[in-house]
Amino acid sequence: MTKLKHFTMFVAVSIITGLVASGLIVPIAGVGTTAAATGISIFDSLPRELEERPLAQPSTLFTKDGKKIADVYWQNRKEVGLENVSEAMKHATLAIEDHRFYEHGPVDIEGISRAIVKNLVTGSLQGGSTLTQQYVKNVLIANSHAEGDDSTLQSARERSGTRGVARKLREMKLAVSVEEKYSKDEILERYLNINSYSGSPNVYGVEAAAQQYWGVDAKDLTVAQAATLAGIVRSPSRYNPQTNPDEVITRRNVVLAKMREYGYIDQADYKSAMKSALNLKTHSKPNGCQTADDVAYFCEFVQHEIKSDSAFGETEEDRINLLKRGGLKVVTTLDSKLQKKASEAVRNRLPVGDPSGARQALASVDVKTGGILAMAQNTEYGFKTDSAPGTTAVNFSVDTPQGGGGGFQPGSTWKPFVLATWLQDNRSLNDQVNGSGANYTGFSTSGCDGRNYAGNGYNPRNAGDSDGAGGSMSVLEATKRSVNKAYADMASQLNMCDIRDTAKKMGVHLGTGAELESQKLKDGTEQVLYPSSILGTVSVSPLTMAAAYTAFANHGQRCQSHGLASVKNSDGKSLEIGDADCQSVLDGKVADTVAYALSQTFNGGTTSGLKISEPAAAKTGTTNFEVGASWLAGFTRGISTAVWTGDPAGTRDWRENDKGRMPKIVYGDTISGPSWQEFMQYAAKNFETGEFPNTGGTPTRAGARKSSGDSERAGDVSGHDARSTEESRRADENSEAPELDGMK
Repeated sequence: MTKLKHFTMFVAVSIITGLVASGLIVPIAGVGTTAAATGISIFDSLPRELEERPLAQPSTLFTKDGKKIADVYWQNRKEVGLENVSEAMKHATLAIEDHRFYEHGPVDIEGISRAIVKNLVTGSLQGGSTLTQQYVKNVLIANSHAEGDDSTLQSARERSGTRGVARKLREMKLAVSVEEKYSKDEILERYLNINSYSGSPNVYGVEAAAQQYWGVDAKDLTVAQAATLAGIVRSPSRYNPQTNPDEVITRRNVVLAKMREYGYIDQADYKSAMKSALNLKTHSKPNGCQTADDVAYFCEFVQHEIKSDSAFGETEEDRINLLKRGGLKVVTTLDSKLQKKASEAVRNRLPVGDPSGARQALASVDVKTGGILAMAQNTEYGFKTDSAPGTTAVNFSVDTPQGGGGGFQPGSTWKPFVLATWLQDNRSLNDQVNGSGANYTGFSTSGCDGRNYAGNGYNPRNAGDSDGAGGSMSVLEATKRSVNKAYADMASQLNMCDIRDTAKKMGVHLGTGAELESQKLKDGTEQVLYPSSILGTVSVSPLTMAAAYTAFANHGQRCQSHGLASVKNSDGKSLEIGDADCQSVLDGKVADTVAYALSQTFNGGTTSGLKISEPAAAKTGTTNFEVGASWLAGFTRGISTAVWTGDPAGTRDWRENDKGRMPKIVYGDTISGPSWQEFMQYAAKNFETGEFPNTGGTPTRAGARKSSGDSERAGDVSGHDARSTEESRRADENSEAPELDGMK
């Protein structure tokens, strides 16, 4: 395009806007060299190239087996090629917007001339825009929306005055560059894909509009439907078929008349279309995780995962924009069949809105990859109202940064970390420990703290599901029967820093997302170093526990739990989202020994009634005596699952519960256990299975270490005061009462 043509366009705009912006008028007669040069200079100072960002399109989340979870979008749009748009839609658009589109250049001088008279009378800047110019305007508006720039958005929409002149000039020059870059067909295609076609909610692009209003593809739009959509573009807020059908029909008929006038349809088609109703068959596209039913909590988790991953952008805002605008295809690790079963299992046990107020959550991960296979709870996703007591936006399976509530005390499901530390300290399952001591001392914190948190001794009670346990017993027996006192004896011989570090290496962190050493009491000390922590007093999430246990199932190797399997952008290119970060976190023989010990809980131990058809290993957990929460964490060689049940606020006393299905006496096997069993019975067979053989208890030295199970040690500690710390006092409230295998 030459400068002479540029100047011709400038002259045309000057004529149109002469009454409004006299300072920009270029005289029509007697234009001299200086004036021409000035006009060209002004025009050349405007932007030369149109920045065309990818159009905002919905991103879609899928399960790993291809089932759609949800669409997430800022604008509901699906781009299509011109070949997938009906001839009627193309003709309707050209008839009402620019019927000479294929005949003129980027600026239609003839069209501008026709608009001059009207503009001279009204003093406004209207009419004369080509379809290419309108496309430019829509791109500028879309860019302003993407940037969140209200000032540029207003400039892109300015219709009168000096600013209107500037907008018109800019659109004209950018239209030149657009027509140098694209063919007419390509411009029409882009125009049809960028337009707003109104709606409730709004739809963008002809394909999404056709789907929303009539449930058809754009290639199948009829004459009447096409005229309806083409008419909306003039004022999407005014011409909304779902809220203002009468005005829409009036506008549609104007389009039909233009189609007839320019020969796009014959008289018969014109009359038929004029008589037709809108005949809407609305198919609104749900937006966001709240529409994902029982997968909503996992859906939100995945969005949090994307927001925290630099693969999706430098900042959180960039990542959110990519998710909502980028047309991503996000394949997750979730298995739709397992998710359905998980939801059934927790809701069969405790229905949504159960009058007891109890909540249950299940998280399950693939042992070999860390991929989350299922995530369910007995609530509906949403914000709680008086009429929806079973509704919450809190995901009880995850940490606070991922939408969780801060985790829960895991009770005796923490004991395997103590056992792993015991074995790493060159000890054995065959070692004898004292399960009925009056109190226990030791609990070293040298190397990380050095303070004595046991005071004059620590004396927990044995749990109700371990009644009769006491005296000298092997570590294996103490594990099978979850004997609190025996584990207190074990921990008293270990360094509490080592137990903490074992858990940390296995990926355990607080339910707040912080590292274990970050939880401080009022005096600045670490709760995880208190003797009571061995019975699970540090709050963690079910997903954290399920993921940690994979190291026991997989010979010491653990993969970071995650919900993303693969992601492709709108062009089909895969994004680099990183690997599963699989690491060896435990000595293989130690991990295998813990797994064997936990497999024996099914043989006369606390999980005896929870066997499944595949070899499994598991640990029960109960907190705060009978009024607390119930846990079951367990695994096969291929899948690890944790189930938590309780009161999120930790205030209900289930012994006083007379409503719903929550039992009055709560242990790991009474409410969480059956849900774990139901789910794992179904799920485990689809993954690697295998026995957990006896490794010999990892005795790497001759003979067994002399332990506090010997009478000499037991007598030595019997005279100490058992009430040293606040935790100890709470734990020892009543030595005659049934004791659970954990405490709060």
